Amino acid sequence: MSENKKRPASRNAAAKSRKDFGMTTWLLTPLLMLMLAASVVMLGYILMPSHSLQKYLNIAFMDDLKTKDISAGLNIVDKNIDKNNTGETQSTGEIVAPKFGERYALLECRDIGMEVGVYFGSDAELLALGACQASNSSILGLDGNTVISAHVNTYFSNLTELEEEDLVTLYTEYGKFTYRVAEKIRFKKSDGSYVKGTTRDILTLYTCEAQVLGNSSMRVGVVCDLVSREFYPKNSAAETTN
Repeated sequence: MSENKKRPASRNAAAKSRKDFGMTTWLLTPLLMLMLAASVVMLGYILMPSHSLQKYLNIAFMDDLKTKDISAGLNIVDKNIDKNNTGETQSTGEIVAPKFGERYALLECRDIGMEVGVYFGSDAELLALGACQASNSSILGLDGNTVISAHVNTYFSNLTELEEEDLVTLYTEYGKFTYRVAEKIRFKKSDGSYVKGTTRDILTLYTCEAQVLGNSSMRVGVVCDLVSREFYPKNSAAETTN
């Protein structure tokens, strides 16, 4: 009789064990599925092309120079810049002042195969379209420091490949401006010494230091000295505009 009494107890224990296992599986499965989905998403972020990744990374540019709360009324103007103008040029001339949101220049660095449109002003929408010039830096053709930045994972992805003596050319509707790389720079986000106005005629190009995820506190780029200003005659600029 004692053996017969033990058998039901054994069956009850096995049934309880199966029930507990089923309950544990029911509770853990959603958690495991969530962890698997998160892993797939993270892997996608790492492997996706850089031009797509930039939509999801909050990378700060222009720091305090960035214009705030402008996107709502932003009027983007994509001017066609002719970099093959072979007409007469002169060392002095008139500039055509750009408006905020206007694609007013084309930046070319043949040594590293870079070519990108430059928008005047800076906000998230403009940075998604090209490089951006700080609106309180010198307009091309004027004395001082022209400051341009772009995302490190898109338009300025190979900026650090520039070396001293490499040439950087900017084309506008009113002239062509050539610079030579004088020094490579690396500075903290809080350091405004490279983006402030100067009496020296220079071009400063910079971007965030590349990181896989998150924001970088460091900036990298180049400072370039002016080589030449080649203004188009006034009637040539007018024809380009039309």
